[in-house]
Amino acid sequence: MNLNFLFLMGFVNWLHLFATVIWIGGITTNFLVLLPSMGKVLDPPNMGKLMGAIMKRFRVLIYISIGVLIITGIFMNIFNKNYQGFMRFGNTWTVLTLIKHILTIFFIILAIYIFECLFPKLSRLTKKGPSPDLSKFQKLQLNLLITSFILGIIILFLTGIITAISSSF
Repeated sequence: MNLNFLFLMGFVNWLHLFATVIWIGGITTNFLVLLPSMGKVLDPPNMGKLMGAIMKRFRVLIYISIGVLIITGIFMNIFNKNYQGFMRFGNTWTVLTLIKHILTIFFIILAIYIFECLFPKLSRLTKKGPSPDLSKFQKLQLNLLITSFILGIIILFLTGIITAISSSF
């Protein structure tokens, strides 16, 4: 195989992995480190303000990561020896890749909903102070964060299996 092509594929794979680390690593950090820590030391209004500032920056990183993942993922699929063509599922690799992509689409939709719908509502409610609506949306936020975390773990697991299949032939 051509050394230039291997270097290019290595770079594309690195970009794909880096975007994945930013997205899923950020969710993991938010879920396992930031939210529990902020809940212990900040009152709800200040916690909401801090989360709003974090999410404003995180949102940009996530959207860039989504774009990078789509572009590099298409490139990586086309040049994978297990790829059989668009909407052709004749081996385990293609079936698992389809499942991974369906979950990833749901993951993207969830991220867009969180950033574009949920956080603006939470931000407005946080400014008004404690209320039943604020509690309701905070619970929804936590449930969606848990869902995102689980989806990210499942997608990573599928990626591990897909990668093992690719390297074993």
